[in-house]
Amino acid sequence: MNVLVKYKNLVVAITAILSFAVISAQQEPNCGTIVTPENEAYLKKLMPKIKKYEQEFFQRNQQRASSPNSSVPIKAHIIRTSSGTGGLSVSQLNNAIALMNTYYSNAFLEFFLCEDINYIDNSDFYDYTTNQEAALTTSNNVDNVINIYFTNSITSTNGGGLCGYAYFPGGPEVILMANQCTTNGSTLSHEMGHFFALSHTHGNVNGQLTAELVDGSNCETEGDFLCDTPADPQLSTSKVNSSCIYTANEFDANGQIFEPNTRNIMSYSRTSCRNEFSPQQYARIYATYQTSRAVMACPSFNVDIAADYLRDCTNTLDVDFVDNSVGATSWQWDINGDNIVDYTTQNPSHTYTEAGAYDVTLSISDGSNTIHKIYESFIEVGREDINTSELILTLNTDDWPNETSWEFRQSDGTVLYASPEYTDGDDDFQTFTYNFALEMNECYVFEISDSFGDGICCFSGDGSYTLNTTEGDTVASGGAIGFGDTTYMANNDELSVTEYFVDNELSVFPNPTNSMLTIQLSNTSNLPDGYQIYNILGQEIRSKEISNPQDLNINTESLSEGVYYLKVSKEDQSSTLPFVKTKRQRL
Repeated sequence: MNVLVKYKNLVVAITAILSFAVISAQQEPNCGTIVTPENEAYLKKLMPKIKKYEQEFFQRNQQRASSPNSSVPIKAHIIRTSSGTGGLSVSQLNNAIALMNTYYSNAFLEFFLCEDINYIDNSDFYDYTTNQEAALTTSNNVDNVINIYFTNSITSTNGGGLCGYAYFPGGPEVILMANQCTTNGSTLSHEMGHFFALSHTHGNVNGQLTAELVDGSNCETEGDFLCDTPADPQLSTSKVNSSCIYTANEFDANGQIFEPNTRNIMSYSRTSCRNEFSPQQYARIYATYQTSRAVMACPSFNVDIAADYLRDCTNTLDVDFVDNSVGATSWQWDINGDNIVDYTTQNPSHTYTEAGAYDVTLSISDGSNTIHKIYESFIEVGREDINTSELILTLNTDDWPNETSWEFRQSDGTVLYASPEYTDGDDDFQTFTYNFALEMNECYVFEISDSFGDGICCFSGDGSYTLNTTEGDTVASGGAIGFGDTTYMANNDELSVTEYFVDNELSVFPNPTNSMLTIQLSNTSNLPDGYQIYNILGQEIRSKEISNPQDLNINTESLSEGVYYLKVSKEDQSSTLPFVKTKRQRL
C-alpha cells in the first residue's frame, strides 16, 4: 500500500506575478509559485483521466468544423476607491476578455461575464495586499464561477509588487489582477493558464535552472511536463531583446544550449512577446476543463441538460432531452455532434439509429446573449454482440482497490453478480477472476466503477480488467477508465457478424467433421486475415494466417473429439463459428 497520504482535495497553489516595470533593463513579471508535493501527487493521480481528454482534444481538433465553444462564466469584481473613482474601465475589461478568448477558443472555450460587474468601492482594497484576500473574497465570491478581482495594485506580504495570481484546480475559484497588467496583452491569459493547471515553461520553481533537458528526453517529468514547449532556463527581459530573440548563452545539464520559445504565454519572456500557447498546452487546458472545471455555471444564466432513455439490446435509442438551463428564452440543439442545429424546441426527442458515441451541444439565448455547452459523448448507442454460455472477468487491482466496484446485470436491472468490498492494504495489486453464467437471447450490462475517478491505472499501479468469453473473445477491457466503464451486451444464439461477414457470408463444411474442415466464403477474392481455434475452455490450440484460398482448408485429424470454436478475423472484425470433431471411421 502506498504510504503517501491520499489527498482528495488539492492543496492551494498560488501563483503571483511580480509587477510590470517601466524600465526596460528591469526584469518583467516573475512568478512565485507554491506547488507542494501534495499538489503534484493530486495532479499525477488525475493524469490518466487528463491524458484521455488530451487525446480526445487532438482527435476533435482534427475533425473540427465550426462548432461553438463551451462558455465559461467570469464574475468581474472591479475595486475602486471609497468615493467610487478609479478602477478598470468596462472597455478595458471587455477588451482583455476578448483578447483572452482569441487564445482559449483553440481549447474550445470562451469566457463570458456572469451578470453585472460587482463594483467594490473600498480604498482599503484599492491598493491590495495578499493578506487581505479572505476579507475581500469571503463576502464577494460567487460560487462555481471564476471570480476575478481587478485592483489598482497588488503587494505581497513581503512588500514586493505583484501583477496578479491565480489558483490551481482544487483551490479557490479566484484570480487577482493588477489593472496595468490586465491590459498588457498577456498576463490575464497567463493567470488563466494557471487556473487550468498550466505550469510555467521553466517549471514550478523560480530562481534555479530547470532540470528539463534540451533534447526533450525528460520533458514529461521536468519543466512544465509538456513536450512541445522547449526547455526554458527562466526567461526575463535581460535574456530576451525587444525583437523577442533569446540572447543569453545558457546550457542544460548535458551541455546543450537552451533554445526556449520567447513567445509562450506561460514563460517569463517580455509581456509584449508572449502571444501563443503550444498545442499540448491547449490540450491540457481542455482536459483540465473537462476533469475539474466543466461544472462551473453562472447562477442566473447557464446551460444544463438531462436525458431520459431506456437503453436496450438494439442499435437504436429513443431519447427525450430535458432542458434544465436557467435564463433561456430560445434553444438550439445539436444532438449528434455534426455542427448542425437539429432542434429549436426546449425539450426535443430524438431517435438514434446507428451505434456510436454522440456529443450533444445546447446553445441558449436570453435575448441579448448566447452561451453554449458541449457534452462530450453524452449519448452512447449500441451493444456488443456475443455468443457464449459464460463470461470471465479478470480484475487486476491498483494501489487503492477500495475505490473499485463492479456489477453484472440483466437488462431489466437485476443484479446477477457484484463485486465484494475490496480492502486497501489487503487487496492491493491482486488478480481476481470471476465467472458469469449467461442465457441465450438475453441482454446484459457490465459496469465497473472507480469512486475517485482516476481509473485503475496508471499512477497507482497498472491495474486493468478484461471481460472475455470462454471462446477467447474480448468483450471489454481497460484500465484508464476515469469514473468507470459500462458495456452493453446481447447474447444471441445467432452468430455475431460485422459488416465484412454480412457482405461475405461465412460457414464451415462439413460440420461435424472427422478430417478436413473448410471455411466457406461467398467471395473468395476477399479473404479474411486468419483464424484461431479454441477448445471449450477458451484455450487457443491453433492459429494460422490466410494468404490464399488453400488456407481455408483445415486438417482437424489431430484434434480430439469434442466441440471447438473457429474464430475468423478480418482486420478488427471477427466471427466465431462452432464445429464438432468426431472420431474418424475405419474402413
